[in-house]
Amino acid sequence: MNRLAHHQGIHKFFMTLGLALYFSKPVIKHLVHIVDALTTKGFSGTLSDVHHWSFHPNHRTTLSHFFTKSPWDEETLLRKLQQWILHRIQRIAKQENQPLFVSIDDTICQKTKPSSRATHAIQG
Repeated sequence: MNRLAHHQGIHKFFMTLGLALYFSKPVIKHLVHIVDALTTKGFSGTLSDVHHWSFHPNHRTTLSHFFTKSPWDEETLLRKLQQWILHRIQRIAKQENQPLFVSIDDTICQKTKPSSRATHAIQG
């Protein structure tokens, strides 16, 4: 398992998402350490910070190899997380008997035309 007590909560959440069906134990271990570092005060976004703030037991280059060479599929992680979030929001909206409002943000979508010539939102 993981060395730090709060890693158990992160690991349990990943198991709730069903990630054990898609990722190996070493991949899940790296993801736990990454989430730990990302949520730590003082994290500035560097690989050295991920290593330092997550108390990762391996050398920093191990994390580098994980990001550059490991065969894990980040789309699977993103899809499972999105499904969990949507299910949770729907459940809360139903419990509260409140409508669910959705805002779609296309700021990261590739634009095909300058905004002054766009006829559809995704073009500009």
